[in-house]
Amino acid sequence: MATSFHAAAQSFTDTFDANSLAWTECAFESSKGSAVIDKGVMTVKSKGENKAMGALLTGLSGVATKVGENTFFETHCYAPLDVRKPFEVIANVRIDKLANDRVCGFVFNYKDGGNFYTFNFNSEMVNFVRYVDNRIVGNIYQGVKWPKKSKLEQEWKLVCDGDVLSFFVDGMEILKVKYMPLDYSGIGFYTFGKQTLIVEDMTFTQL
Repeated sequence: MATSFHAAAQSFTDTFDANSLAWTECAFESSKGSAVIDKGVMTVKSKGENKAMGALLTGLSGVATKVGENTFFETHCYAPLDVRKPFEVIANVRIDKLANDRVCGFVFNYKDGGNFYTFNFNSEMVNFVRYVDNRIVGNIYQGVKWPKKSKLEQEWKLVCDGDVLSFFVDGMEILKVKYMPLDYSGIGFYTFGKQTLIVEDMTFTQL
């Protein structure tokens, strides 16, 4: 089994031994990225610059979207959570490299490929972004310094307590956003530029 459920703790852990949460997988070489579950991990990869890219590409599964001359790639599932109540999500990840043009992060409050929130970061900053109908309608960012910028292993944690969202990396809160209620249980991962993100496991807990 790919997941385990503990009723007392109201916790659900996905170990990616199979795709039991119906993550959007896409492995087509013609797309702008890939999201594949194999050998107990999920690998999300975006391929970077392509000047011939159209305004919006939607594959059979994941979504690639043009931003300037680059694309971002996302994969998502629908979390076993009531997002209108407090919860936390923890993911253990490995990142290929952080740089100005290489971004990765959490996707959440996902309705569809043009409507979602994301916490994402590169080598210099962390950013909270709201997308509505394929447009950025708001963002909050701040600078951050990382002790390492390549071959990183990190624990990401997203905590929602009412209408306050907090994003932690390795136990350190790096961004908090207030007055941002959630409506949708879609949640996943985001890469931008020539970036590779490997997710080893993910735990959803209703608080």
